[in-house]
Amino acid sequence: MEKEPSKEFFWKTYEKLPEDLKEAIFSENNNEAVKTICSRLNLTEDQTSLVAKYTGRTLMGLLPLKELPITLELELNIEESVANQIIKELTYAIFRHLRVSLNKIYSDNYFENIPLKEDLKIKEDAKIKKDAIIEKKEESIKYDGYDPYREVL
Repeated sequence: MEKEPSKEFFWKTYEKLPEDLKEAIFSENNNEAVKTICSRLNLTEDQTSLVAKYTGRTLMGLLPLKELPITLELELNIEESVANQIIKELTYAIFRHLRVSLNKIYSDNYFENIPLKEDLKIKEDAKIKKDAIIEKKEESIKYDGYDPYREVL
């Protein structure tokens, strides 16, 4: 089980954020948007809570938006298509309004005084988990000359 970053770590990170991202993290409108999106996609309360958690980490600069779909897929144990639909709707409802600030915080030197890699390993863990899952799927699929995608002539 991975170690959760400390509250102090999150507050240090939060203090460095642009104002619009600080407001977005605690925005009631964004909270409602996450709940609405998750309920429309029939996610459980626990899954909705995880979507909110990782959305917040993206807004804080701790989880790049491009890695959010795989993180949701693995952590919520949902289909890739559902994770992509969540991202599509979150982008429309929340992230698109903040794209300038998000681009700014994801630049290489924005958090130079915050030891991100010390406390948070989400990025590496997600990649390792996905690689292991893909490897297992590839090993389990054996067609012995049969191609299920080939059209019969």
